Amino acid sequence: MKILLISYSDYDYDGRLRELINVFKKMGELKLFVGASHSVFDGQHTFKKLSYRDFIKGAEKYARSLHGLDLLVVDNRRAIFPALMIKRKVKCKMILDCRELYFPREVHHFAGKVGCYIEKPGIKKADIIICANKERAEVMRDYYKLQKTPLVFENLRKLIYSNNFNEDKIKEKFAQYLVDDEIRIISTSGCIISRTSDVLVENLDRVNRKCRLILVGEDSGKDRIIMENVIKKHKLSNVVILGKVNQDELKFLIHHSHIGVVNYNQNDFNNKYCASGKLYEFIYEGIPVVTTTNPPLKRLCDEFQIGVADDTYANGINKILCNYEFYKRNAEEYGKKHTVQANNERLRKGLIKCMRL
Repeated sequence: MKILLISYSDYDYDGRLRELINVFKKMGELKLFVGASHSVFDGQHTFKKLSYRDFIKGAEKYARSLHGLDLLVVDNRRAIFPALMIKRKVKCKMILDCRELYFPREVHHFAGKVGCYIEKPGIKKADIIICANKERAEVMRDYYKLQKTPLVFENLRKLIYSNNFNEDKIKEKFAQYLVDDEIRIISTSGCIISRTSDVLVENLDRVNRKCRLILVGEDSGKDRIIMENVIKKHKLSNVVILGKVNQDELKFLIHHSHIGVVNYNQNDFNNKYCASGKLYEFIYEGIPVVTTTNPPLKRLCDEFQIGVADDTYANGINKILCNYEFYKRNAEEYGKKHTVQANNERLRKGLIKCMRL
C-alpha cells in the first residue's frame, strides 16, 4: 500500500506528527510532505520554510509525482485544502487527523474561522477520522452527524534527554530551587491567566506542607505582570517564574518535582475537552498530578487515581500529600501500562479494522 502523509507542521517540534509517521510506516510504503530541518528517512520530501501557498502547490505536485496512491493521510487543518485538491485527481482513501476541536462560533479571528470552514468539508470527505480523546470523538460524532465515531489517538508525550544533556550543569543552574525539605509543585502553563494560573498562586498558602511552586513556560508581558502582582499581594516568596526552558531542563525539573499541575480553561470545546500532552510528561516522570476539572482530565484522575481534579488546586494538592505514595505508585503504574508504543499500535489496529469494513 502506497501512503502519502502531508502536514504543514514541523517534524522537529511536533511530537504528534512524529508518532503518526511511526504508525503509518508500519502500514505500507510511506511518503512524506512535511516540514523538517533534516531528512526523516529515505524517499520523502521535507521543507524547512514554505509559504502556505507554496505548501499547497508543493503537496499537490508531490502527490502527482508518486504515480498512484492508495492512502492519503492529512495532518491537521492546514493540510486539508491541498488534500481535497489531491483527492479530486487521485482515487484514494483519505484519513484526517483532527488534533484540535474548534467551531466557528467559538473562534474570533479570521484565520481561525477560515480553518473551521475548511475543516468541515475535509471531515465529510474523509474515509476515517482521528481525534485526540474519546470526549472529542463523541462531540465530533454528534456535531458533524458522523456515521462512525472517530478513532482516538491520545497525545501521549514522553520527554527525553538530548545527546548534549549535562546533568551537573543543569543541577547547578537550578540548585537554589531543589531544597530537601520542600514539596516542589511544577506547572508548565507558565503565567497564562486564562488557564487560572493566578488561582493556583493565590491558593498556594493553603497548602499544608512547606512547598515551592515552579512556573515554566509562556510568560507574556501582560500575564506575567498580573502574576507578579498576585505574588506581591499575597507576599509569597515560594513562587518561581522561570519562563521557557529547553527540553533537557524541563525533564530535569519535572523529574525532581513531587506534583505536576495540568490546567486548562473551559471556555470553548477545544480547551474543555483538552487532549493534554502535559499530563503525560508528568506521568512518565512518575509524579502525580493536580488538574482542573475538564472532563478528560477528571476522568483520568478518577479512573486511575493518578491525581486529583480540583479547580482551586490547594485541596487537590493536600489530598495527594496525605497519601503521596499511593498516588505516585498509581502514576508510575499508569505510565508503564500506557506507553507511546502501545498507543501507536492501538491506532494502527483500529485503522486496519476500519479499512477492512
